[in-house]
Parts: sequence; structure tokens; C-alpha cells
Amino acid sequence: MTSQRLIVLAGLPGSGKSTLAEALSRHFSLPLFSVDPIEAAMWRGGLSRDHTGIAAYAVAQALAEEHLRLGQSVVIDAVNPVEAPRAAWRNLGTKYRADLKIIECVCIDQATHRRRIEARVRGIEGMAEITWERVEKRRAEYEAWTDSRLTLDTSAHPPERLLAEAIGYLT
Repeated sequence: MTSQRLIVLAGLPGSGKSTLAEALSRHFSLPLFSVDPIEAAMWRGGLSRDHTGIAAYAVAQALAEEHLRLGQSVVIDAVNPVEAPRAAWRNLGTKYRADLKIIECVCIDQATHRRRIEARVRGIEGMAEITWERVEKRRAEYEAWTDSRLTLDTSAHPPERLLAEAIGYLT
């Protein structure tokens, strides 16, 4: 990877975005900012759960901005379900002339997606595992993307192939 990049992974919980974000972070030796651990840290710090969702995105954006300001690329791991956070990433990329690369993870096979959610243990201190019912609610709220992006069906291919496709997209 030669030019400065803002790599944003998006998709519903359990779609495979965190796994892919971590693999890309390791592969390219880039910092990874993930909204869920940021939000959980806010809760552990005593902030009310009612106000931390948008704030966690703001913290991730501030961390990303600091690295972009220093000329570094970053990886973002967040659901990004609606236009507001998506616009913030676009604006950040424009501000720092970073190449914005969006990778949307989807899990087309509903049975596979549900199995993943019901079996997953992320171990984020202070954050309960999400339920399938909550994922379904998030799906109903999730707006279709209009940005240019790579969309990966994580139910159709093994993680190694998904990583190879993402690396190909980014290089």
C-alpha cells in the first residue's frame, strides 16, 4: 500500500467485518479503530449507555483523524448503518486527501448469519453479545450504501479468500 488510505469496514453485526478488519490491520500493519470496544470502554468509564453510540463513532473519527493528520493510513470497524457516519468518513478522507476505501461485509445466507450471532463470543469487557433479534432490528434500520465499495458475501467464501479479495481491492 503506497498512498494514505482510510479503510472503512461496514456491515451488520456478525457479518464478518471485525474479522476482516483485524486481518487487514495485521496484513498492512495499520492501526484499527473499532467502535464496539470504544463504546464498551465508555460504559466501563461510567458513561450512560443511552448516549454512547454516536459518541463512540466520534471517538473513532477523532482517532482516525489524528493518524491521517500524521500521514498514516487507518482501518475502521463499525456497522455504519446510516448516512451520518458514512458522511463523516467521506469528509475525513477529503480533508486529508486520503483514499477512502469502503468494504461492506454482508452475510447473504441468513441461517449462517444467525448461527454466527448465536455462537459468537467476542469477549469485549462490559459489552454483552448481541442477540439475533437485535441484528434483525439493525437490519431494518440499515440504509443501502450508495458509495463505491467492495461488497463481500462472507457466507459464500472462507476468510482467507475474503482477505485476498480485500487486499486486491486495496492495492
